Amino acid sequence: VRPGSSQETRFPSQQGINKEPIPMLSDLVAWWQSLTPYQPVLNIELKSDPRYPDESPDPDDYARIVVGELKRWGLLTSVWLQAFDWRLLQAIQRLSDDIFTGYLSSERDHDATVLKEGTSAWLAGFDPCHYSSSLPEAIRAAGGRFWGPAFADLSKERVQEAQTLGLSVHTWTLNEDHAFQEAIKLGVNGITSDYPDRARSALQAAGFSVAPPSAPAGSAKAGAA
Repeated sequence: VRPGSSQETRFPSQQGINKEPIPMLSDLVAWWQSLTPYQPVLNIELKSDPRYPDESPDPDDYARIVVGELKRWGLLTSVWLQAFDWRLLQAIQRLSDDIFTGYLSSERDHDATVLKEGTSAWLAGFDPCHYSSSLPEAIRAAGGRFWGPAFADLSKERVQEAQTLGLSVHTWTLNEDHAFQEAIKLGVNGITSDYPDRARSALQAAGFSVAPPSAPAGSAKAGAA
């Protein structure tokens, strides 16, 4: 991490590794397959921006590439795919019924993908204004399996509405203990965090059972587990 950078300010305990390349999906799969005592679900966020179509493949092409790779690695039932670009999720669903799709959203002023009025390029036509102003209703109509809202956009009523419709709620991005405690009170199904160890500790302290940590077979951590 570059000294004095915004990254260092946000994550002061992060340690850089010189000349470490960005991993390929094949690298992730090899690491995942080595984990013991179990392999957790891989929740992969797909990045694209409908406002800048030249910066990523066409949604249908993108979906074919991703689903093709998941089939090649035998991961269709071991992966969740989530995205803010709902066009991409729609294309994924047209290719496979096996993949859990998560519909991410932000209603915050500085990075909103859901608009208070009118339609958004992010939502593939499933704007809440077409569904009684209900974002969970829109996601259910789109065929989503879970909703991934910004934590600031949540209330207990919205969590309950989504769950009543059959959607699980996996909120992002929580890093502090007070936020974990509030999310637990709201009854969310999952938490995205830059510090999963903190999230695990908060859940355990609240009386929840959590899966044992996994580590590559043969590692010191695997032996300790």
